[in-house]
Amino acid sequence: MHHESIHTMVVLAIVAVLISSSVVATATAQSGQSTLAVERTEGPTVSDLDALESWLDETIARQLEEHHVPGATVVVVDDGDITVAKGYGYADLEAERPVVANETVFSIGSTGKLVTWTAVMQAVEDGQLELDRDVNEYLTDSAVSIPDAYPEPITLEHLGTHSAGFEDSFAGMLADSPDDVPSMEAILAAHQPERVRPPGEFVAYSNYGTALAGHVLAEQYDATFVEYVHERIFTPLGMANSTYAQPLPEHLEQRRAVGYTYQNGDYRAQPPLTWTLPPEGGSFRTTGPDMGRFMLAHLNDGVLGSERILRAETVAEMHRRHFTKSHAVPELNGMAYGFIEMDHGDERIVGHWGDTPRFKSLLALFPERDVGLFVAYNAPGGHAARFDLLDAFVNRYYPQSETPILSPPAGAADRAAALAGDYRSLTISDSSWERLLGVMTRTYSVGVTDDGSLTTTRLGEGTRTWVEREPGVYEEVGGSDYLVFGFDDEGSATHMYRHAFGPASYERVPWYESNSVMQGVVGAGVVAFVSVLLLWAGAPVWRRVRGREPPSRRERASRALLGVVSLLWLVVLVVFALAWINFNAEAASPSLTLRAGEILRFVALAGTVAAVAAAGLAWRHAYWTRLVRVHYSLVALLAVLFAWQLSLLGVLPL
Repeated sequence: MHHESIHTMVVLAIVAVLISSSVVATATAQSGQSTLAVERTEGPTVSDLDALESWLDETIARQLEEHHVPGATVVVVDDGDITVAKGYGYADLEAERPVVANETVFSIGSTGKLVTWTAVMQAVEDGQLELDRDVNEYLTDSAVSIPDAYPEPITLEHLGTHSAGFEDSFAGMLADSPDDVPSMEAILAAHQPERVRPPGEFVAYSNYGTALAGHVLAEQYDATFVEYVHERIFTPLGMANSTYAQPLPEHLEQRRAVGYTYQNGDYRAQPPLTWTLPPEGGSFRTTGPDMGRFMLAHLNDGVLGSERILRAETVAEMHRRHFTKSHAVPELNGMAYGFIEMDHGDERIVGHWGDTPRFKSLLALFPERDVGLFVAYNAPGGHAARFDLLDAFVNRYYPQSETPILSPPAGAADRAAALAGDYRSLTISDSSWERLLGVMTRTYSVGVTDDGSLTTTRLGEGTRTWVEREPGVYEEVGGSDYLVFGFDDEGSATHMYRHAFGPASYERVPWYESNSVMQGVVGAGVVAFVSVLLLWAGAPVWRRVRGREPPSRRERASRALLGVVSLLWLVVLVVFALAWINFNAEAASPSLTLRAGEILRFVALAGTVAAVAAAGLAWRHAYWTRLVRVHYSLVALLAVLFAWQLSLLGVLPL
């Protein structure tokens, strides 16, 4: 072939590609939807077991060291079989007992919710439950009843997608001992969270919602949830090492992985917690291979061996998307039924992760690949390690070809400036002091860099930088996550979503509820209260040194009032800070200290009102010097602002 012909064909090919690209870009722009999709490239295969096992050995060993975790269990299933099931590190450091995959029992937390939702879908197949029916219609013989806070009723569809609109609450989830666990019905009735938004509007993760679904199931079958699951799921799947029993049966207790914390260079063993609501997963203990069998059933259209736990169409129904968080960016991960969407690029992944204070787990299914991955760790460092493992697994076996954006496009700075502020998770308490935990740990502060990139900071998480991919969509620099913003009719940002965290929505809060304002007011209040106590204690000495006349009775009473108020607010702050630190114990059984703090907060509030009145009297009757009156008035004002911020934190219900 002549060089001229070759040249001509190359030119024509390039022109064709450019035209094709232009058409695609134009069509995409006209659709009003984002383009986050990327192209797949070829990587190693999971079926190469020697390479897979070698990679896991190296990766998990590094993770245990880097994240300060004593032990882990990992299972990979592929093409209908458990191909890898291994234990790493130690289940018990003191006894030097290693993690053995088919023996060591781990707590897996909310990953166990997948068992609950599988059971619910079995009941749908049986004709016992309907996903779109008001759950109150299933609770006519139960002490549990959902209040009619909104015209729309809550359904099992809402519960399975965490969109029922409940506030978050830990109350009733923990007990001091197994002997103190009441019935599931009694707990759900006594500790019902408030309905704070209409159902079906936003995803806000709810332990209560899953437990409620389990109770509805039990009511329909006139059996306990635990009995049902053992008969319909554990037994047919051969999950002989899985249980909700507390304490563990002796044969499993001997194989229990001990939970650890890592402090000051040492691992500290922690006793197991007692959980009260089996469907939400806290009390679920299992082994890696048992979860492998559960994954195989879901990947094989509901069948394992000769046993079927779900129909093929039901499995597909559970794995498809049920809730879309952003219709403008449909690629954004949302919720399947019970399963969390965990897609990386265009790689379809559904699964769940679980957290208890000491144990962290993750289950990920790749339905199009017939592959599943499960991992569990026995220390808090597993929180980051599990997501790192999933990212590394996807990047190794199903890599995506994508050109990262290195700098913001034109006009990005102005668009970014309009997004700055604090965004708080809707998974938060609105009616109790537990709100303090959510405000402090589930709020993202979004900032702007000079070049128009965004930064996010959150307690316990380092600063992350995001660059604009398109208006309202930001790509993590050096990572695979995305931020997507939701807007109102006027174009103002109202919500934020993370691609890598499907079961959560973040609402923009007004400036006066931002963490910076809260920290500033609380910090200033603490300084002011301490100054009052110092002046109160030092005033007699100062008068004696300076030879001043003693104050009048009213002046002494006013100073004493502000001193007591200052002391009370400091005590209240310390009490609730300690309650946050000892959250698990307080959630199981509120301490006498916390109960006292709940009373003192109202005494301090009443004293603050009186101090404001006393400040007015001080100016009217010219108590002390002008400087002292100014100080008194400022402290009284700060006490008011302090109380206001505590009310926003949920510490002071107003």
